Amino acid sequence: MRRYLQVVTAAGFLLLAGSALAASGFEVGARGAYWFPKLTGSAQTNETGDTRFDFKDTLGVDDENIPFGEAFLRLGSTTLRVGYMQLAFDGEKELTQTVVFNGTPYFASENVISSLDMKMLDGEVQFDFLRPDAGVAGFNLGLLLKVKYVDGQVELRSTTQTETKDFKAPIPMLGAAAGVGFIKDVIRVDARASGIAYSGNHLYDVDAYASFAPLPFVRIQGGYRHIDLKIDEDGTLASFKLSGPYLGAQLSF
Repeated sequence: MRRYLQVVTAAGFLLLAGSALAASGFEVGARGAYWFPKLTGSAQTNETGDTRFDFKDTLGVDDENIPFGEAFLRLGSTTLRVGYMQLAFDGEKELTQTVVFNGTPYFASENVISSLDMKMLDGEVQFDFLRPDAGVAGFNLGLLLKVKYVDGQVELRSTTQTETKDFKAPIPMLGAAAGVGFIKDVIRVDARASGIAYSGNHLYDVDAYASFAPLPFVRIQGGYRHIDLKIDEDGTLASFKLSGPYLGAQLSF
């Protein structure tokens, strides 16, 4: 019983300390998640005669589960975040049509191995213009300023040839964030959406999730994320969508 009381007392102290830090307007932490998205999309290089091909239908690219993470620092009504995600999709298929990629033809009935690799690095600032605390409940509403750096590569290879095309671009984005918490934020629902469209290109990133804090400083999360990208950079036109649920955890104080 004495040990039990010690554990309960320690847990209560940590919870009060965490609440005091959050109430003072300071919070620092990191979250990581495992994403289960479905991929749709296509690509084409700008060489004369190149064809547009679908990642799944033409090349047989499979869906893959993707880990992602971010670190954050909140000071009052301002939150700074840095996030990272690495995508790697592979496929192998006997072509049913001729595909010309980067000026090189891959003929029908030829077995082609393909890959789509991409890194995404996010830098984000959130300014909350509403963040009232109503005791056991509270909410926030804010503006997002974000830059997503995309570094991608598409590769096709057969038994006789390999062609690779890279594309890189920093993409500024504008968006909004909102959240609501209950029982001193033990239960929360949050959402962030940002995007930009210019000259036929676009990028939209939407993330909505619910979370529960079973222990001080630890939060279990489950949500849904959608990324829609169309980019024409470095002689490559790539267009794809990733949508699906994810599970994750957050550690913060």
